Amino acid sequence: MKMKVEDPPMSDMDPHMQAAVYGTPQINPDERNHYLGTFRERVYAAQTRDTFGQAAYMPTWEAQFKAHPDGTLFLNGHLELDDLSPYMQLASKYSIGFTLKSDDVFDRSDIVAVFAAKEAVNIHQIDIVKLTKAPTVEGESQPAAKKPWYKRLFG
Repeated sequence: MKMKVEDPPMSDMDPHMQAAVYGTPQINPDERNHYLGTFRERVYAAQTRDTFGQAAYMPTWEAQFKAHPDGTLFLNGHLELDDLSPYMQLASKYSIGFTLKSDDVFDRSDIVAVFAAKEAVNIHQIDIVKLTKAPTVEGESQPAAKKPWYKRLFG
């Protein structure tokens, strides 16, 4: 008669054994995979795959590098070197460290460039597209600011 040996429940397993079997536990692994190995709370700016490499956003990246000289640029290493090169050159110009992230899990992320701090900065708006001011065409009038409803009634 053979007896089946079952794995002990994880709560009963020694923490060292758990780490050996399942790997070192991580905090927020999905968030870290999405932001190229860092946490959202540390991000100054990020750019998605669909806008990556467009020259219109390079001045915004430059402004971010000037404003935060202590940051690190994380780039998705699965992209073409020709696309990554302008970002690496700009980072080098401002002595910003950069890292190419080439783990398979980062290839699935829609974010391909992340500029982050070593500690939490909790910046609300990090999308490089939204951080970039839309250029205005000469002769194009700016929309008038809306009046509050009460001024429209009584004014």
